[in-house]
Amino acid sequence: MKLLINMQADVINYGSSKMKDGKMVWHLFTDMDNQFVTSFDIFPPARVIEKAEKNMVAVIKVPELNPGEAFSPTIILRIDTIMRNWLMEPQPAPSEELRSLRGTYCQMKKYWEVEDSLIQDISQSIAEQSNGDEAYARLAFDIVRETVKLKTHLDFRLGAADAAKDREGDCDEHADLFIALNRAVRIPCRRVVGHFYRRNEEPEPHAWTEVYLEKHGWAPVDPALGTFGTLSENYFSRIREGLVSERPTIQLKWNRAQARTKGEFVSIEEKVKMTVLQNGAS
Repeated sequence: MKLLINMQADVINYGSSKMKDGKMVWHLFTDMDNQFVTSFDIFPPARVIEKAEKNMVAVIKVPELNPGEAFSPTIILRIDTIMRNWLMEPQPAPSEELRSLRGTYCQMKKYWEVEDSLIQDISQSIAEQSNGDEAYARLAFDIVRETVKLKTHLDFRLGAADAAKDREGDCDEHADLFIALNRAVRIPCRRVVGHFYRRNEEPEPHAWTEVYLEKHGWAPVDPALGTFGTLSENYFSRIREGLVSERPTIQLKWNRAQARTKGEFVSIEEKVKMTVLQNGAS
């Protein structure tokens, strides 16, 4: 599927003093084997660089903004997406790589409370019923889907421990609990944030995971929507999170020298729209 993705950010200075030396770091997309970025345009022009975990970001200079003024940069992406099954072709992992990934992607982080007593109990029960990392991951996937009631998008992220205790949450809680259960038994796991396209102009914000399996390497798992090892063409992957548990879509920095005395409040909002490109469309 060919997608045209239009992203607009509105930066508004609601403070009482001029906003100076502003810089935006805006996440565009991350490397994923089922999506291929064919072109992108950024207005005004900006520097695009690859950051940690193969996340591509635009670094945009923000002009000086007086109180009440706004700045609205725009990004237009053209991407091809396909349905892909990561489990079709085995990719055995070298032991050195697996050891390194376990040291990196099995740590406890905010929202991934691997040492929580309930998460430890659930992970131990899964381990006793499974033989090998894929069997464990599949059973963890089933348990998350069966025990956590899927709700509409929540206003705040609860994390794995609360998801296990309260047995409800949106896609964030499904992903966080799956990550924590895998990390609890030293299976590398991380989060992906993006959008799921349901043919509406405004795509659905979404979160899912990637788990590292000894016979397959990194494989996507979406506990909320019920897919293991596959992604459909409706997924748009923007941010990979594993070294840290959250990366803001947009980070804004500016000169805060006057903030201590006068106070400054800057609002950042993002609007994302998607449409399908027909053959030959630009």
